[in-house]
Amino acid sequence: MADQSGEVLGVGHRHEAVGESCFICDEEMRDPSRLWCREHSRYEDRCWDCQPQLEEKDRAYCEEHGLYEDECSLCRPGPDEASSQEETSSAEVQAPVGGGLFCGEHQVPEFECGICQPQLAAVLEPGGELKVRFESKLAADKAGVETVFPRQGTAQESVPAICEVAYDGNALARITPLASGIIHEVLVDVGANVSAGDLLLKVHSTVIAGAKAEFVSSVVDLDLKRVAWERETRLAKKSISSEREVQEAEAAFRTAELTLDTGRQALLNFGFTPKEVMTIQEERDTSAALFIRAPFDGTLVERNAVVGEAVQPGHTLFTVVDLDSMWLNLSIPADQAGRIRVGHTVLATFRGMEGRTAKGEIDWVHTSIDSRSRMLRALAVISNSNRLLVVGMFGVARVFLADAQASLEVPRDSIQHLEGQAYVFVKLEKDLYALRRVVTGTPDTGDSVAVLSGLGVGEPIVSTGSFTVMSEFLKSRLGAGCVDD
Repeated sequence: MADQSGEVLGVGHRHEAVGESCFICDEEMRDPSRLWCREHSRYEDRCWDCQPQLEEKDRAYCEEHGLYEDECSLCRPGPDEASSQEETSSAEVQAPVGGGLFCGEHQVPEFECGICQPQLAAVLEPGGELKVRFESKLAADKAGVETVFPRQGTAQESVPAICEVAYDGNALARITPLASGIIHEVLVDVGANVSAGDLLLKVHSTVIAGAKAEFVSSVVDLDLKRVAWERETRLAKKSISSEREVQEAEAAFRTAELTLDTGRQALLNFGFTPKEVMTIQEERDTSAALFIRAPFDGTLVERNAVVGEAVQPGHTLFTVVDLDSMWLNLSIPADQAGRIRVGHTVLATFRGMEGRTAKGEIDWVHTSIDSRSRMLRALAVISNSNRLLVVGMFGVARVFLADAQASLEVPRDSIQHLEGQAYVFVKLEKDLYALRRVVTGTPDTGDSVAVLSGLGVGEPIVSTGSFTVMSEFLKSRLGAGCVDD
């Protein structure tokens, strides 16, 4: 930026001729292949404040324009800066093949120097790397750094979750009477295993007595109406009864038949089985007994029935659950929300169940993030045939995102984490290591971790002392970067 006199602020640079410009004043005149130091208004590879290791002490330097005197076209009119730069050998700028800055202190390209540019680790893709060089070829050995080769195996990519066990809502029933009455007898208790159709209790209900009486009456009435219709039909054949009388008798019979069917359906609606309705019909049973039965095979986990208690429809008497399957309420990190799908396999472990896992599948995924926990909620159905799971248990789970694939197993101590990502150190030379971004999977139990991508079979990785190498990588954050004297 220049003031009204034409002097570039902060540099002491001035143009004598009005309208004259240069690469310092005009960005469009700068070499696009070279980085520009905005703080000191000069090319980065000629800024000794930022890159002191590149300075050639025996070569005259133009402080005003930030170039060597023999390449400063502003002080020595003639060849332009670009042609002067082309005459400068690669050794003079210490640039790597392909261009760009070179870290003279650590002897690697600047964009690969993990010690000078540790912030670049956050943007590495799986397989991407930064280089870390020790101060000497013996430093790593003296620090006890050791390497191993990864082993081949299989694993699956997964995401972590926390979970809680609940009853399977699709295998749970709250038993309630279908008619009001008084509990007469309770035949089972909490904890009992029942089969579909087993009798649980008896209720004395005047509503049921009335329904049975109406049904029995309709049975008797139907028999009478059938006899009357048959008699009128015989008399009509002898021309004793008219056609109208026959039709009226038939209509009465059909009406009685409909009334009987309605009474039978009413008893079925109250929970009586077809066999029980047949018994009521045959025995002319008009008692007030209402039988409550188990709807499916399961276990009684709750009882609210007491003899002599008055009950109404909707009053829960028992809770029956099939414990062979359970629900797993999952809480998954919000940043993984877009990866979770119905059908993904889930493995859960719980305290006290070391060495055992509960397996199931995602059955439902919530469409929003929980406002309180900031987690994604999901539901999995898991097997509980061994009856080890109890409602209310908390545990940790893994949601597998894909099928098993080839992987490499590495020692757990070789994995380092930085800002939520996993890394390993690959040995390149005696004093040079690469911080490599990797993707880990499951299994990740015991002493090994599965690496799904970012690592090759024959690459030696640091197994002992990886924290030491990580400390070397992070030392610039503690004020020991390559720009220090």
